[in-house]
Amino acid sequence: MKIFRELLLATILICPILAESQSGSSNSEEETAVGEVNDPLEPFNRGMYAVNSVIDGLVMKPLAIAWRLVLPQPARDGAGHVLTNLKSPITATNHLLQGEPKQAATAVARFFINTTVGILGIFDAAADLGLPGEETSFNETLGVWGVNTGPYLIIPILGPSSVRHVVGMGGDYFMQPYNYYFNGDSHHGDSWVPTAIAGVDAIHHRNLVLESVDDVVDNAADPYATFRSAYFQYQSHRLKKRKERHSAK
Repeated sequence: MKIFRELLLATILICPILAESQSGSSNSEEETAVGEVNDPLEPFNRGMYAVNSVIDGLVMKPLAIAWRLVLPQPARDGAGHVLTNLKSPITATNHLLQGEPKQAATAVARFFINTTVGILGIFDAAADLGLPGEETSFNETLGVWGVNTGPYLIIPILGPSSVRHVVGMGGDYFMQPYNYYFNGDSHHGDSWVPTAIAGVDAIHHRNLVLESVDDVVDNAADPYATFRSAYFQYQSHRLKKRKERHSAK
């Protein structure tokens, strides 16, 4: 149960969906994104969407507003950089699994530079030295390997996802070294740390899309369908970019 709880808190999917979603093009996954047909669990998903909306209104949104009010923009940016830096092992491992050793080496170099020169990742010193970051995940690795996104699935707390994405979150969990460190036999008292990090990550990302989410909820004829479309379009866009780079090799 503890692992499942940490998996649910490992990322907040709705944030990058709204921040970066783009139109798809022609492969089967992109056609699903446009047609929005891959939702055989729609009755369940709509019910879970309603539950998540209540949780968001009572918990996540107020915490995100408090996060924005308490921390000035530079502090929020620094926190975001630290959270991204902590995901470097996941990024590096998935680049390797996608057959990108150069990008994996860059991710490792960025981690060491940002952890030291960047003061635990508060500053993106590696980018200033000409090493920009490029996050990736096991969900995208599966996509590169040819695994389709699968049916749409609303996850408690996290929101929009898919069967492949859930498997991807599990893979990313086991690629994160601090999950083993803090859950080891000698760190029983620190087992809350990964969950706390995931919670802060969720609050930070929810703060990034406060206005975007409100706009969809207030103005979309069917917010559920809008978020679903945004999810598939974002996944299609990300996978298209990765496949284009592979085909260019």
